Amino acid sequence: MDPNLCKMLNHLSLEQLSGYLNISIEKIEDYYKELLEDEEFLKEINEQIQSSRKFYQNAIFKHEELDSIDWMAIQRIILYILVRLFKPEVCVETGVFYGGNSCFILNALRRNNFGELISIDLPSSEINSEERHFLVGDQEDVPKELDAGFLIHESLKKRWKFIQGDSLKEIPKIEKKIDLYIHDSEHSFQFIKKEMSLIWNKLKRDAIIVADDLDWSNGFFSFCVERKIYPLIITDNGNQDYAQEQE
Repeated sequence: MDPNLCKMLNHLSLEQLSGYLNISIEKIEDYYKELLEDEEFLKEINEQIQSSRKFYQNAIFKHEELDSIDWMAIQRIILYILVRLFKPEVCVETGVFYGGNSCFILNALRRNNFGELISIDLPSSEINSEERHFLVGDQEDVPKELDAGFLIHESLKKRWKFIQGDSLKEIPKIEKKIDLYIHDSEHSFQFIKKEMSLIWNKLKRDAIIVADDLDWSNGFFSFCVERKIYPLIITDNGNQDYAQEQE
């Protein structure tokens, strides 16, 4: 992946985000710049990559070290910006795997000095990769030597609560109202519909919903039609490596 091309595509995506939220591109770009200049965060990411590579060498773990946050997918940059912009008190994500999304949310919460992230995922022994992320298969199996969220540095865990279990069973137990919800668990049609239906009544009136890999089934789009939600769709620049491997 060409980092310069990725940076250009990231800027185009942030322009779309600016228009959708009706927030100045300058403000959004300021948070992007803040993230790019965050040497502490990049160091933490690299420390976790280096300590995990002997057990896992897919995705960003193919690299011994990243020289820029731009190597990470655009949705993570957007998650960081959203948390910095809206200062959520309660964030909930379903599906953790190595914790890429989690890291960016937690780093933004640390910057805000406010809020928490509740992450829900099954024990790795119970995850069926063919159902959850069927386009990448066992590349998204957590090695037995590592725990879910193995990219998350210890210094980021102060505002993190990890719940090991089925999101369809654990979401009803959440008592707090949710400001930001991220779906990245099983992407099948029925599962997405069930999970989002469960979360709906727990969302604050102005809550933000983020869904990953939404082109893998029509579950998210069906939910949007039913609830009259008009989403912003942004492509993931980070999938270039996968596409090239298939050629």
